[in-house]
Amino acid sequence: MSRIHRLPESLANKIAAGEVVQRPESVVKEIVENALDAGATQVAVVVRNAGKSLIYISDNGVGMDEEDAQTAFLRHATSKIATSEDLDRIMTLGFRGEALAAIASVAQVELKTRQADQELGTQVRVENGQVLEVSRTACEPGTSIAIKNLFFSVPARRKFLKSNATEFKHIVEVMQRFALCYPEVAFTLSDDDSVVLNVAPGTMEERIGAIYNSEMMNALLPFEAIGDGIRASGFIGRPNFARKSRSDQYMFLNGRHISSKLLSHAIFTGYEHLMDAQSYPPYVVFLEIDPERVDVNVHPTKSEVKFDDENAIYHLLRDGTRATLSSHNLTPAMTMPAGDTAESVIAALRFALPQYDRAETFPTATPAPERKREEAWGGGAGYRNERGSGGGMNNDTFRELFGEPRGTDTAQITPPSGGTDAHSDFTSGATIQQQVRPLDAHAEEHAGLWQIHNKYIMSQIRSGVMIVDQHVAHERILYEQALRSMKTSMPMSQQLLFPLEMKSSPVEIALLREIRTDLMGLGFDISLEKGERVMITGVPNDVRPGQEGEILRELLDQYQEYQRMGMTGQRDLIAASFACRASIKAGDPLTEPEMLNLVEQLFATSMPYVCPHGRPIVIRVDLAELDRRFGRTS
Repeated sequence: MSRIHRLPESLANKIAAGEVVQRPESVVKEIVENALDAGATQVAVVVRNAGKSLIYISDNGVGMDEEDAQTAFLRHATSKIATSEDLDRIMTLGFRGEALAAIASVAQVELKTRQADQELGTQVRVENGQVLEVSRTACEPGTSIAIKNLFFSVPARRKFLKSNATEFKHIVEVMQRFALCYPEVAFTLSDDDSVVLNVAPGTMEERIGAIYNSEMMNALLPFEAIGDGIRASGFIGRPNFARKSRSDQYMFLNGRHISSKLLSHAIFTGYEHLMDAQSYPPYVVFLEIDPERVDVNVHPTKSEVKFDDENAIYHLLRDGTRATLSSHNLTPAMTMPAGDTAESVIAALRFALPQYDRAETFPTATPAPERKREEAWGGGAGYRNERGSGGGMNNDTFRELFGEPRGTDTAQITPPSGGTDAHSDFTSGATIQQQVRPLDAHAEEHAGLWQIHNKYIMSQIRSGVMIVDQHVAHERILYEQALRSMKTSMPMSQQLLFPLEMKSSPVEIALLREIRTDLMGLGFDISLEKGERVMITGVPNDVRPGQEGEILRELLDQYQEYQRMGMTGQRDLIAASFACRASIKAGDPLTEPEMLNLVEQLFATSMPYVCPHGRPIVIRVDLAELDRRFGRTS
């Protein structure tokens, strides 16, 4: 007697139901997808006992005739595809033809449907996979379906369902996804006579406002990125509205909600240190792509997809996120508690944003020997001429910060330039002239810049006062320049007149061999001799003369430290390490043109608000806060 036999249809359907119908939320998802594919503009969902006792869904779609209403319950029966070619261009939410058959095999189902040109509709009752009744009935155009006693025929599956609160939460989540993806459709959801969701057709902004609140809408920034036949649009959240869970992250592909850790990571990476690794930015992002470039037939739930070029989509989302964030003023505002002195306010600037790492402190740098400033900063080519992605400060950003040029009446106090004393008491009027360095007349025409304690650059802006940390500002500039140099393999390098030998340990030699290609892309020209000899024949333009070997060794140390901290991405680590070690330091006095160049270069970067380590670069003190501190009412 043969041991291999074909399973009965009812048993096969129960097995299939285990993949398609996992919980009440799965039933709601599959039926609502059918309603949307049928062109419905109104979808109502009613559940009892969190869907375990009843799930009732009605729509105003095209409906079905009697024959189609019966055929719909057969396994692999669908109107969505007919040929293998159709499988390559799926634009509907459903296409497998499994949902109704799977649901009817584990529940008691009653379907009513009518097409608009018919006087009467069709009623079909199915239980445990068997059709019990087919009859004519009076009903509204469209389709309604009642699913009762889910998993009554498979008690083991019912036993594994969670509490009513948990199961209903999953239903709310899936309905919220539909509501966000289809703002032109009206959705209602009620549980035990309580309406939980009720949204009318409208714009995407109106739909977000209806689901959330005005605060969330104000926290979202319009987002759009286009490239290589792909369009991404929607909204991404401001960094200060990040959540501790991914609950407010929604990504849709051609009208279908999808889950992709890779694409979520692309958006997170676009925030580039504006939030910590345990925070998740809210977003609602829609991807539009030729369906032939996507495979949605990966998982029974159809939530996982495969792309023909995931890297292209990853870079589109990452770069689009960066561009959106960099086009908005994300400079943090600071308020001063009552009782603070000006000295304590300056000291507290680095602690204005508690979510950033505050552990690093800057040593007081010993001034370099007298020489031209252009030489001290590597000949100037890497700093003065190498521009950020914008090729200079963005005009809109400049106007937002500084307003239009104001002429010579901007600064009421113009302290004379002179020596600096970083350790003097800021509150002492006798030393203000020594601690505040004015910008020359050309720069003052734009904003008025002063160096404070050889650490901070302060400028009057339209809304108050802007304070820039000179070290982390230069760090951001060098970081982005380094990444561009390595990416394009076009380093800004200067050759040394005499090769410099650097004594290195075996670990350093091994590390140099590992990252040598990217170091050369950065501008280092290194040869590895036999034994422990490392010869440096060229360095990036931003390396100060006399610090060639020291900078390279510090770069290697910093690189290893970042690796121990769990940071990944070789080029990113090299760029961050180089920027940290080669940038100007707190304590370095700057000339007036250097301050202006530093600010211009900063706002030409893609992310001028945080350094590569996530620490703030710019802090804003609003004029209203200054007025409050001085007791002014006008």
